[in-house]
Amino acid sequence: MSARSGLRDETWRLARSGAAAELERAADLLDGYDAHRARAFALAVEGRGDDALAHLEGGAEGDWPFPDALAADRARVRFLAGDYARSLEALQPAVRGADRLDPAVAELAADIAARDPTLRLRAVKLVLGGGTTWQRLRNAAAAAVSRDR
Repeated sequence: MSARSGLRDETWRLARSGAAAELERAADLLDGYDAHRARAFALAVEGRGDDALAHLEGGAEGDWPFPDALAADRARVRFLAGDYARSLEALQPAVRGADRLDPAVAELAADIAARDPTLRLRAVKLVLGGGTTWQRLRNAAAAAVSRDR
């Protein structure tokens, strides 16, 4: 794992813990899209979902991040802001037709189902749309039985 991907994972961990101030400090250490991503997560944690999405989009340049990664980050922002239905919708491009599904994306779908059980069936259907056969089955089972942590 590169230092950059490790820090990206740390940014998401901070966001999930609700650490807006720490995300702002992390953003000061980062540059480009990664800084925008950290600040967008901080805004979303504060309940400013639309501002967070605008900030995230402002950091995307040319071909970076890849479309699947940007879709996943849009979904993460919606999730952090408590907009679970739109989070699940935003996650679709990151899943649809993927040969291998990023485990973090599948975990987010299960987390959405756990936070809003009315979305459970949609989350299961979503994760059945991408990844290897084994991943599809494992991720569907995880979304089906997920509970809020």
